[in-house]
Amino acid sequence: MSTAPTTERYELTDSARAVLRALALGDPASRPALGEALGLSKVTMSVAVSDLLKLDLVESRGTSRGPTGRSAVLYSVAPAAGHVLGIEVGATRLQVAAHSLDGGQIAARTEALPRHNLNVTEAASSAARKLTERVRADVGDSNGPLLAVVIAAPTLPTLPTRNSGANQLLDGVQQLATQLPVPADVPVIVENNVNCAALAEHRIGVARDREMFAYLQIGVKIGVGIVVGHRLLRGAHGAAGEVAMGPFPWAPGLAPRRAGLEEYLGSDALMRRCAAAWPARRGPAPQDAQALFDAAAQGDATARQLVDQHARDIGGLAVAVLSVIDPGLIVLGGGVGQNQLVVPEVRRTVQELAWDTEVTVGALGDHATLLGAVHTAIDRALDRIAG
Repeated sequence: MSTAPTTERYELTDSARAVLRALALGDPASRPALGEALGLSKVTMSVAVSDLLKLDLVESRGTSRGPTGRSAVLYSVAPAAGHVLGIEVGATRLQVAAHSLDGGQIAARTEALPRHNLNVTEAASSAARKLTERVRADVGDSNGPLLAVVIAAPTLPTLPTRNSGANQLLDGVQQLATQLPVPADVPVIVENNVNCAALAEHRIGVARDREMFAYLQIGVKIGVGIVVGHRLLRGAHGAAGEVAMGPFPWAPGLAPRRAGLEEYLGSDALMRRCAAAWPARRGPAPQDAQALFDAAAQGDATARQLVDQHARDIGGLAVAVLSVIDPGLIVLGGGVGQNQLVVPEVRRTVQELAWDTEVTVGALGDHATLLGAVHTAIDRALDRIAG
């Protein structure tokens, strides 16, 4: 596959850039609707749309009828404007998806991975390269150039005092970023998976357009994506939301362990507690979190007790988060966090230990991280073609 440069930067007016971004991040719209939303005059809108049409960056897509009965042409981002790739490197699977600049999916592929912890194995890297090549072949030549790629992974911050061990995953993903079969001029960015999921919920999910909220992911690992003023809060080291680093255990006579909170709240620890508590006369204990939650949903008393206690622990973490940033909304995600059995106890714990705060499950489920990578790539692509 060719790796030759494919994209140029367009010299667009401020109004044309605003129109392009509005169409990429929203639904098809007419000139009057765009003009009103962006505060642009009819003449300015006409020039901006005409410029974008000439460059094949937008196209007409049907008509709408207004309250006066007049019809207006709807515009959207044109396929020729280009597309992006989102890649999710998870603990047990790898996903690659191509989307147009208006967020529409063009192609996607998924492959199961051998369970890995910190380091991105050669198996994961090989799968990423293979799926990327296949998805690019699926996209073909009718969807414009590839403009940006974002890899979402459970990366840990690169702290000045630590340059090995905990950063193996980041190092592995960065190495993968240099090996993908994409054109040489296409930027490949690595982003934290929880930040991606938070961005997706803010852009198209349950927290759409919320000025402030916290996305709390609980699964194999834990993390928080924080949105303040419609922007991700990253912190001085890019480590905002790394709640795994919260001191745990923290009590008289106990010394906190590095990342001890994640060790306690991650699904692996939950399953160890399950194995220890499961009555021997009942036969084998559930082997994974999904089986445990299924048993709890079916009325198994031991399973329900374990699930409820874990949910209360998640609620304690939610209280720690809201006590610092008071986000007004906690969105639960991750393989464990998004289970509906978790929500009641989290809400109850928040009300008992803090103050009334909206707690809900994310709308995008297992797709949140990948969609967040896609929308991060779309933002980069828009910067690339239009500034």
